[in-house]
Amino acid sequence: MTRGRFATQVPLVVACVLMAWQVWMLFHVVSAESTHVVWSCDEESCGTNDLAGGAPFMGLAVVAALALMSRRYLYRAAPGAALALAAAGFGAGWQTAVDTGDLRADESAGWLVGRLTVADWITVSWTAAAVFALAAGWGAVSSLRRTGGLHRLRLAGRLATADAELDGWSRVGRGRGRVLVRFQDADGGRHEFPAVVGRYALGRRAVALYDARNPGSAADCRVSIPRKGLL
Repeated sequence: MTRGRFATQVPLVVACVLMAWQVWMLFHVVSAESTHVVWSCDEESCGTNDLAGGAPFMGLAVVAALALMSRRYLYRAAPGAALALAAAGFGAGWQTAVDTGDLRADESAGWLVGRLTVADWITVSWTAAAVFALAAGWGAVSSLRRTGGLHRLRLAGRLATADAELDGWSRVGRGRGRVLVRFQDADGGRHEFPAVVGRYALGRRAVALYDARNPGSAADCRVSIPRKGLL
């Protein structure tokens, strides 16, 4: 990535970092300050001016925003990562309430979806965080396979790239098909190798990742389908 293109990414990176901090803060406040929320109720509804009272709804909106904004960098891992961060902040908030003496671990505490002991809320929160982290991991592996990330790491200094053409389509599974990838190396030599890609790859820019020392080795070639706007 050139210096100019890197500079254009800085505002979005900063925004993602700030949004991640907002996710953590809001869900941490929800549980850590739960005992301090003062509700005013009438015959029709209840309301509060305390941040912790509205934080769950603001937090969900921020989680969605973070998942969308960070997708450019985290790809399919973005939703799971955002939800894992929210769940971790929620669990940490309950633990903070215990550590500060606001609540006891065996004390019953009600929240939007039910009433459990504080210890139960902590367990549920960190279990949810682990599940969402696993989902993020699955998304990361899927994205690395799509963009050839693992192959880039394996070849390291021997990695070379070239624009490629995808020829043919023979379905081998749901939404996936076998194609022939053709590319021209840095010395002008033409090569081809078989690959399996998702249907989304058809009509998209394709990049061949190959071993600069042995560009004719099909075993050392992979095809990457970059996200739009990225190298």
